[in-house]
Amino acid sequence: MNEQTESKGRIEVAPDVLAMIAYFATLKVEGVAKMAPVPPDAARLFRRHARHDGVILDLSDEKIKFDIYVIMEPDVNIMEKSRVLQTAVVEAIDTMVGLPVEAVNIHVEDVVYAQAEAG
Repeated sequence: MNEQTESKGRIEVAPDVLAMIAYFATLKVEGVAKMAPVPPDAARLFRRHARHDGVILDLSDEKIKFDIYVIMEPDVNIMEKSRVLQTAVVEAIDTMVGLPVEAVNIHVEDVVYAQAEAG
């Protein structure tokens, strides 16, 4: 078969879709307990950018940048898991929409411990 790569029009992806892809890619990574709320000062700074629980997407200058806020599970290497998160988000965006991601900033806001472990 001969595939044609000729464009038949434009394809646009809403910023909220990109934020949602990053959100679900983050939650799939083992070691992430849940998304953290975006701190109020960051939310105010990024008022005009797409947001989804724990994810801020910055599309300024036609470059895709994410700030992702997470709460980790105990007994994980935070640095290693953060790198895995960065890779997972970049790969998910590349696979689903084929767009390059310039930066994925991971913000670990907390670590969740079970009640028995904490006391």
